[in-house]
Amino acid sequence: MNKRTRSLRLIAIAVGAFGFSASLSALAGPWGCDHCVPIYYDCVNANPDNRDGCVADFWNCQTSNGCMISLPPDF
Repeated sequence: MNKRTRSLRLIAIAVGAFGFSASLSALAGPWGCDHCVPIYYDCVNANPDNRDGCVADFWNCQTSNGCMISLPPDF
């Protein structure tokens, strides 16, 4: 096998591996901001007297995921 064929084969394998890893990372996207709302409701249901603490946890969830801080839907 000559050097040119080996180089082309290596490039093809590298491009294939990159494409495969890119497709896997696209499928495993970030959580987003929607998962903070059910966590907030679970907190409120478990601790109805600690709504302010649940709002603080809601905001921490949003900021840790890079989301803009907003008020919970029922606030």
